[in-house]
Amino acid sequence: MTTGPKSKILLILAVVTLFASTAPAFAQQPGVVRLHWDQWQLHIGDDPGCAAIQAPACTTQKYYYDISRYGTEWQRIEVDLPAALRTQRLGLIVQGEDPIYQVFVNGQFVGGSGDFPTGEGPQDSRTLLELPSNLIAGGRAVIAIRQRNVHTSLRPEGFAPAIAPMDQAKIIMDEDTLSYVRASWQHYLCFALLGCVGLVFFLLFSVNTRLREYFWLGALLCLLFSFRIGELGSIVDFGIPVWLGVVCYSVGNSIQTAIIIEFIFSFLGRRVPWYYRIVEVWGALSLTSILPLLHVHFSATVETLSSYSFGFTILIATLTQLILLPTCFRSKLAEMRWIGGAILFLTLVEARWQAGWALGMGFPQYLQMGSLQVDLRPVAWLLFAVVMLIAMTFRLRRIQDRTRAIEQEVAAARSVQQILIPAETPSVPGLAIETVYKPAGVVGGDFFQVLPLPSGGALAVVGDVSGKGMPAAMTVSLLVGTARTLAHFTQSPGEILTEMNHRMLGRNSGGFTTCLVLRISPDGTVTAANAGHLCPYLDGREISVESGLPLGIAPVDSYPEAAFRIENGAQLTLVTDGVVEARDQHGALFGFARTAEISAQPAEAIAHAAQEFGQDDDITVLTLRRVPSTVTAPDPALALVPDAG
Repeated sequence: MTTGPKSKILLILAVVTLFASTAPAFAQQPGVVRLHWDQWQLHIGDDPGCAAIQAPACTTQKYYYDISRYGTEWQRIEVDLPAALRTQRLGLIVQGEDPIYQVFVNGQFVGGSGDFPTGEGPQDSRTLLELPSNLIAGGRAVIAIRQRNVHTSLRPEGFAPAIAPMDQAKIIMDEDTLSYVRASWQHYLCFALLGCVGLVFFLLFSVNTRLREYFWLGALLCLLFSFRIGELGSIVDFGIPVWLGVVCYSVGNSIQTAIIIEFIFSFLGRRVPWYYRIVEVWGALSLTSILPLLHVHFSATVETLSSYSFGFTILIATLTQLILLPTCFRSKLAEMRWIGGAILFLTLVEARWQAGWALGMGFPQYLQMGSLQVDLRPVAWLLFAVVMLIAMTFRLRRIQDRTRAIEQEVAAARSVQQILIPAETPSVPGLAIETVYKPAGVVGGDFFQVLPLPSGGALAVVGDVSGKGMPAAMTVSLLVGTARTLAHFTQSPGEILTEMNHRMLGRNSGGFTTCLVLRISPDGTVTAANAGHLCPYLDGREISVESGLPLGIAPVDSYPEAAFRIENGAQLTLVTDGVVEARDQHGALFGFARTAEISAQPAEAIAHAAQEFGQDDDITVLTLRRVPSTVTAPDPALALVPDAG
C-alpha cells in the first residue's frame, strides 16, 4: 500500500495536533485574585528590608524567571483587595515557586515551604497560607516572598500565586492542577512512552551485556522520563525531597550529551576519541547547580559564575552534539545516517529551548502555529526514539545474519574435524592403544594420529593449534594431511616435523602449533622429536625430549631426535596442555605433578580427572601400552574415542 502526498500531510498534521497544546486555562472563579508573575517585582540578592511595606532600599525590577539564577532573591507585589473579599477569611495560594521560600504579608512572616537555612524540604512547593485578618483590614497587602533558588526541575507553565476565600482555596488548587494536566497530558504521555522504550532497551542489554548501546539508549530515555516526573513532582506530592530533585535534575542535564556520545561510539564499536571526552567533561561542569546543597558560603564572584555556568555549559554541550554528524553521515551503516538526522533535529530543538530558558534569550517555549502551540521537544525525542528502534532493528538483523554465518562456519569446522580426528583406533601388533578427545568447545584445536607402519610399529602424532573455529580446523587439516603424506616417504620424526614446519610458515595468521611425533618400533625402541609440545610420560615419569620451535614461527633446518625404550607392559602417555592447564574454581592449575601421578592410568581416567578438576582447554590423551605381539590388540569398536563434536 503506497502513501500519497495527501496521506503524508494528514499524518504530519495528526502528529502536530497530538503535541499541540494551549496554556492551562486555570479556574477564574468570582472572588479569586490571580497574582500573575508579570505583576511582580524582583530584587536579586538577600535584603530583609524587602519584607517591609515601605522598602525604599529594596531596589527592584520587573520579575522574570531565570533558572540559571542561584542564591537568594525577593519577589514583591502590592495588592488592593476587592471590597467583597476584605471581610472574608482569606488564603494565599503559593505556587509556581522553587521549593524553599518564606512569605511575608505587610512585613509579617506568615509561612513558607522547606527549611531556608538547610535547603531541605519537599519538592512539591505548593502551599496554602491563611492571611491574618488584622494584616489586611485596610484592603491593601504587600506580599513579599523570600526565595532560595534551589532548582529541582523546570517550573510547570502557568502556575502563579492567588488569593481566594479560605473555604475555596483548596478546591482552586486542585482545579489548577487538573487544568494543567488536561493541557499537558500529551507531553507527559510522550515521555512516559519514551520511558517504556528505555526499559525495553535495558531488557535487551540484560540479555546481551556486550551490546552497550542498548544500555546507553535505555539510560537516555529513562533519564528523560525522570525529568518529567520531577516536573510533575513540583505540583503533585510524590514524596520527593528537594535534595533528590536537585541531584537528579543536575546530574541528568550534565550527562545527557555524554550518554549520546557513548551510544554513538558503542553502536559503531569504536573507542570514544579524546576530544569527545573533553565535551563530556564540559557538560559535567553544570553540576555546579548542586552547590546550594553543600551549605558552604562562596564569594559573590563564585556564585555569579556558578549561576551563569549552568545554562551556558548545558547549551554548549548540546551544540557540540553537532560534531557527531560527520561520524554518523560518513559511516558505511545506513542506519547511522538516520541516527545522524535524528540527532541534528534533536540538537537544534533542544538548543533553541535551552537558549530560551537558561540564557534568557527570549525564545518562546512553544512553536506557534495559528491558534496552536506546538512543543517540539517531545516530537524531537519521540522521533529520536523511533529512529533508534529502527536502527536497533537493522542492527539486530545484522547480528542475526552474522550469528547465522558463524554457526555455519562452526558446523563446517566441526564436519572437517570429525573427518580428521580418527573415529576408530587402528590395530597395531604389539601395541594396545587408547585415545580420548574432549574439546572445550564445539570445535577444538587439538589433533592426533596413529599411523601403522608397513615394517611394523607405528607413528604417533599429537599436537595443539592455537586458535579455534574454522581457521583452526583448516590448519589441523593441513597438518594431518601433511603428516599422512610424509609417512609414506619417511618415518623420521625429525624430518616429519621439519617438513610440517615448512608447510606452516606464513599460514598461521600470527598463531603457532605445538606437535610431538614418535616412532615406536616393534622391538620397543621409541624415537621422538618435539616442536614445543609437552614431553611424553613413561610409566608415570616424564621423558625429556629436547624441544625445537613450535611449527610456523620461523624456518628450522632440523628438529633433534631422542631415543628411548618401552618395555613389555610399559605405558607411554601423550597429552595436550588441556590436561596440565586444567584450572579449578580458585584458579589453581592441575599442573605437571598431578599429570605425572596419573599418567600411568587409562586414557579415559586421565581425561576424566582433568575435566573434573576444571577443563579450560581441549583435552587429548593418547596411551600406547606395549604388549606381546602375539596378544591381539583391543577391538577398535571398544576404543575410548568420544564424538569429536
